Amino acid sequence: MWKIEKVVSKGDYNYAIVKEHPKATKNGYVLEHRIVMENHLGRLLNPNEVVHHKNGNKKDNKVENLEVCEAKEHAKRHGLKQGRQWVSLKCPWCKKIFIRPRNKTFLVKPDKYTSCSPSCRGRLSRYIQLHGITAEVEQAISENLVAEFTKIADDNSEETD
Repeated sequence: MWKIEKVVSKGDYNYAIVKEHPKATKNGYVLEHRIVMENHLGRLLNPNEVVHHKNGNKKDNKVENLEVCEAKEHAKRHGLKQGRQWVSLKCPWCKKIFIRPRNKTFLVKPDKYTSCSPSCRGRLSRYIQLHGITAEVEQAISENLVAEFTKIADDNSEETD
């Protein structure tokens, strides 16, 4: 179906140069595993289909290592395997302990702290605007992270520090 002109290794993936492919970049690049699977199936992949690497090696594009699944199912598989990362935090303003998904905190976002509520965040931001980052505020922000843990799909949690 698709004739691969050349395979190029870029980052975590291999790309095939297939200039006539409808999803090719302006330079003709398409993810090699998608081309391999489309050739195997004899059709284009649907927009909601993802090619999963069974052994986890993103450069192993043998058809035996590839599997087509829906994007939602693919995300669920990887999420269940890795577990959901959560953190326990202490609000720098009111000192209340609360938990958040790790990806919704200062550990991933570029903010200097994460508060328990929008009102606490607003109060702390206003205080910093008026008084600057005092030693007291600096200490409260540095004490923000209490613990990190993984919540597995069945909602059990295990400490990982």
